[in-house]
Amino acid sequence: MTAIRGRVWAFGDNVGADDGIIQFSQVPDLGSYDVPALKAMLFVLLDPDFPQKVREGDIVVAGRNFGHHSHPHAGVAMRESGIKACICESTDSAFIRKILNVGLPVVPCPGITALAETGDALELDLAGGTVRSLTSGRSLSFRPYCEGMLQVWSLGGLAPALRERVAAARRPGGELAAEAQA
Repeated sequence: MTAIRGRVWAFGDNVGADDGIIQFSQVPDLGSYDVPALKAMLFVLLDPDFPQKVREGDIVVAGRNFGHHSHPHAGVAMRESGIKACICESTDSAFIRKILNVGLPVVPCPGITALAETGDALELDLAGGTVRSLTSGRSLSFRPYCEGMLQVWSLGGLAPALRERVAAARRPGGELAAEAQA
């Protein structure tokens, strides 16, 4: 299953990972993830009550340059708060990778801010490369996730995906099993 449905939280352009998504200078321990502290600061510079209003399954829609100064702490804050996906006008590949590595998909999709606003419902198909507003019925296309990215997302992050790949390779007939027999 590669479709994600959820309620939209819409934000504008230039929402940074360290000065909009979270307050990176306020993260208590950069060597770990203080989940309660990260959740408490999520998007509060844009909406002070956001941590109390966000629900499991919500989707973030953002404008251009979303997540600049990418820190994985921003992804952990969103994921642990229940956000299931982020779709934005534009972002950089480092942010996509860092946030997907913690299990949260980020999708650049030009035109998304004209398609959805706060409170709308969206359906996002990562494998098919489509996003559809369940509110208006309109849809857009984006570059779909490849099989490796889908695996990282579906398993909850890079570490679980790598564990699965190593385990699969060790199973009879797997790559490592075949090498051991040679």
